[in-house]
Amino acid sequence: MTVQIGWIVLVTAGFLVLPATARPTLPFGVRVPHGRTGELRPIRVGYRVAVAVSGVLAAAGTLLGETWLLAALVVACLLAHWAAAGLVSRVKRSWPQIRQGVTTDTSLRTDPVRLPWAALVPAAVVVSGTAVLGLVRDTPWEAFWPVTNQVVVLVIGVFAAVALPRARPELDAARPESSARSYRAYLTGTVRIVAVLTTAVIAALAVKALQLWEIMSGPAWTVLAAVPFAGAVVWLVRAGDAGHRLDRDDTEDSGVAQRDDDRHWHVGGLVYANRADPALLVHQRVGSRWTLNLGHPASWLTLAALLVVALLAD
Repeated sequence: MTVQIGWIVLVTAGFLVLPATARPTLPFGVRVPHGRTGELRPIRVGYRVAVAVSGVLAAAGTLLGETWLLAALVVACLLAHWAAAGLVSRVKRSWPQIRQGVTTDTSLRTDPVRLPWAALVPAAVVVSGTAVLGLVRDTPWEAFWPVTNQVVVLVIGVFAAVALPRARPELDAARPESSARSYRAYLTGTVRIVAVLTTAVIAALAVKALQLWEIMSGPAWTVLAAVPFAGAVVWLVRAGDAGHRLDRDDTEDSGVAQRDDDRHWHVGGLVYANRADPALLVHQRVGSRWTLNLGHPASWLTLAALLVVALLAD
């Protein structure tokens, strides 16, 4: 029961802070002009009240012996987010229309963010060392799974390091210069984090293999994975969604609002599908991460490939 209560507290806290992780102009996944964000405060308050009440009810029910309320809490919080997105869209329709536009940063092509290949070398060395040690010990295949998982993690890390700098940049036509600076800084930091986390997870799996092969014992593998992830979370919170906190030039105003593409975003800004958009990866509106454009045929091939990799690692 204690573990269940802990998960309920964690889920409730996560959904309570979720609106604060998004850019101010993307409340609940709906794009709004900079000057209108303050008018949506009642919706944010209502959302947080709904999440808090759901968390309290789930905790109370769990204390009474119910075991299914964690899943119900997740569903209730997602519904609260979806309802808040609908309310923002309704309010937005009552506002007068302003001129829209898009902006781009051509320097991301002429002077792209460099891939941290050197930072991935330690990960490859650890994978090789773990495999050699397993072969020397004549480890059976059933106990060789840490190495296969290491390879999967390395493949995913390399894919992310290659793909993210080529994803469509998330810029703001209302503040083109400051958003371009902040996005470059954000992208540079994110790619480095990918390399660090890839190495950390692979090192944790190596320690887990040493424990499995009875070479060492202790919680070191958990620490190896947890510490870099904690650092990554701290950096992402400081940077903000798409780096909007890295260069906060509130004086810049081009007089043009970012193009409204809400019709292509679904489930409260979680799912993007636009057949006319050639971009495969786009920055998600909820949470500081990228998502696939499900309107792009290659996205389904990518999902199928990831599924095959996951099955091979199982």
